Amino acid sequence: MRTALFTLFVCALTVTAAAQKPVSGVFLYKATISLPDTNVVLKSWNVRVYTNDTIVRVETETPQMGQQVYIRHMSLDKAYLLIGYDGKNYAIQTDLSENKTVDTVPPQYTIKRKFGSKKVAGYKSKKYYVLDKGQTEGYYCYFAKKIDGKYLEVYPEVPKLAVDYYLPSQEGLIRYELVSFTPEILSRDLFGIPSDFKRITFEEFINLFSGGE
Repeated sequence: MRTALFTLFVCALTVTAAAQKPVSGVFLYKATISLPDTNVVLKSWNVRVYTNDTIVRVETETPQMGQQVYIRHMSLDKAYLLIGYDGKNYAIQTDLSENKTVDTVPPQYTIKRKFGSKKVAGYKSKKYYVLDKGQTEGYYCYFAKKIDGKYLEVYPEVPKLAVDYYLPSQEGLIRYELVSFTPEILSRDLFGIPSDFKRITFEEFINLFSGGE
């Protein structure tokens, strides 16, 4: 009995260690918007998520403002959105800890675990059903079984990484699907704020955008 318990204890430690293994590299996602109930793609683009396990950098293209870069310090609970506007570069600061304290608005959706799974980019992923508030039909999303969700904060109710999921937008549902993960040691400079970017608060940026002083 003692040997069996010891073996189970060692196995549990091994699983825990594997689950907590740091991740460093690049997640490549493909984002698409399709005509409802068809496979006709209206628009597609790539999203790259870089991480050294403590900081995340997300690069995506936007029709209105070109490339956007979002840098999130997980340990410091701070984030910066890097954008260009009116010929100048700005790093819009956000204190994520304040948002967590103030934000009491309930989510505009429900999410439930469903039976079934599939492999996405080689990773076994669990199936969930998401229903947006006010809608009669939802959609299925998948989350990698062995990758922490902290690298991409989507549907925080699920602690695993979203690898095939949908988000509503003004243009329709956007589907994000993981294409690949490339493990590599990334330069810390990739996660810094370039010297030609001015750090401002979100309120200051809105004031600039609206033409205020």
